[in-house]
Amino acid sequence: MASSRAKRPLLCSPEEEVTVYLKLMKTLALRVKPAETVEDFKALLYEKGIISEDIQNLSFAGQPLNDGQRLVDHGIQRYSCVDLTIQNFDLVKFYVTIPSEHKTIVVEARAEDTVQEVKSYIQAIEGIESDRFSLVYQGYLLEEDRTLSSLNIVNNSTLCLAYCQKDVISIYVKALTGEVVKLQVKRMFTVGDVKAIAGSMLSVSSLGSLFNSGQHLDETKVLAFYDIKEESMLEMLHPVYQIFVKTWSGKTYIFNVQQNMTVKDLKDKLYEKLKIPVHLQSLIFAGKRLEAERDLASYSIQKNCTVYMVFAPSSTIKYMKLSTISTHMSLLNTVGTLKQKIGSKEGVEVKEIKFHQRTLLDDFTLQYYGINKETTLTVVF
Repeated sequence: MASSRAKRPLLCSPEEEVTVYLKLMKTLALRVKPAETVEDFKALLYEKGIISEDIQNLSFAGQPLNDGQRLVDHGIQRYSCVDLTIQNFDLVKFYVTIPSEHKTIVVEARAEDTVQEVKSYIQAIEGIESDRFSLVYQGYLLEEDRTLSSLNIVNNSTLCLAYCQKDVISIYVKALTGEVVKLQVKRMFTVGDVKAIAGSMLSVSSLGSLFNSGQHLDETKVLAFYDIKEESMLEMLHPVYQIFVKTWSGKTYIFNVQQNMTVKDLKDKLYEKLKIPVHLQSLIFAGKRLEAERDLASYSIQKNCTVYMVFAPSSTIKYMKLSTISTHMSLLNTVGTLKQKIGSKEGVEVKEIKFHQRTLLDDFTLQYYGINKETTLTVVF
């Protein structure tokens, strides 16, 4: 078969430039002259970085090519396909450092192995998925289709393993109903994208807002902004929105709430911010007094609504000047002592004393709060 091919008549002049193909894992087209020697052809391959000096075994039609002969002598003509056989099977032993884990491993590979194949070896040794890291040599990121020999990686070379974020990750989304779905998403998807994808898979009418470990996720931001990792659980909760609470003093405060919050929850927030005891609070919205156990949604309290706070209906308020309570009251007396004094005088237990909208604590002195004889106090019975 080879001899018959060698005796075929030439279809071109020995001096005419023709195209031949080199079969090397993939087929490359090269421009050569049939009159050139095999040695010249190898030099061309070396100049183009296709082979190294010690990888030089070429064949055509199953027959090896001899350096001193011309390509035409081997029957090579237009569109012929030359095979490259790699015979350098020497192992290269090198080191791979993993800075994030403060360790170094030893890897052995063949000179013709690609970077992708080396990454597979590292995955087998360390259990690190190959798409989770890149390899760096002498400060350069290694292309995965390059061979060790083409990168001049030799014995005792040191490579560095650098972790990289996966483009696609698997996460879970838990709906308001407790239903959980698993999604495969890109780290550059927005929170809104994830919410829409989850919504298409969930049998719910209301989606709510997405949270991760208690943190509210802005729908316009991408997952990477929040460092959402593989296997993270995102939870749908009722949307967070702001309302206004106007106190009896005329001051207005802003609170972030959710529709499933109860009136009692809102009162607790008021206590945390204003230190007004819950039992003294009475909340009014749209002319209705709010019941502690009902949620805000049941009263249609929505974004930017204003709730009014008044004293509880069972409370009586008096404005009293300290000098009228007792002419002998020392400013070193405690608020608790003052309460007892007022209670004895009025015949009613004092629940609270307020000064400048601030609830006074029993164990602190009047002087501590800057109270003097002419100070007017708000007394709640």
